[in-house]
Amino acid sequence: MPHIRLETTSDVVENQDAVDILQRLVDKLAEFDTIGPHSIKAYHVLRNTWLIGEGGPSGFIHCEVAILTGRSPDLKKAIADGMFAELQDCFNRSRESEEAGITLELREMDKEIYRK
Repeated sequence: MPHIRLETTSDVVENQDAVDILQRLVDKLAEFDTIGPHSIKAYHVLRNTWLIGEGGPSGFIHCEVAILTGRSPDLKKAIADGMFAELQDCFNRSRESEEAGITLELREMDKEIYRK
C-alpha cells in the first residue's frame, strides 16, 4: 500500500500540472521491485499558508513516499534516489529558478500494524 503525498506551496508554478506530476510519480514508483502499481495511492496537498526561514526559497515542494517495512536498504535507497530524481524533473522550472526548495522523505509503515 505505498502512498505518495505531494505537498506544495501555492506559489509553485507547476501546481497547474499536479495530476500529470502525480501520474509520473506513480509510474516511477511502480518501476521498483515489490511495488504493485495497482496499490499505489497518490495525492496532492496545496499549502496556502506557510513560512520559510530567512534566506530560504519562497516556497517548497515536499514529497513523502510511504512504503511497508521489509525491503532491503539497497532497494529503499534506489526508491528514494529514483523518486527524488523524478521529483526534480517534474519541478524543473521551480528548481532552476530557486523559487522553491525540493525535498523527499521515504518513510516506512510497519506492516504488522498497518491496516487496510
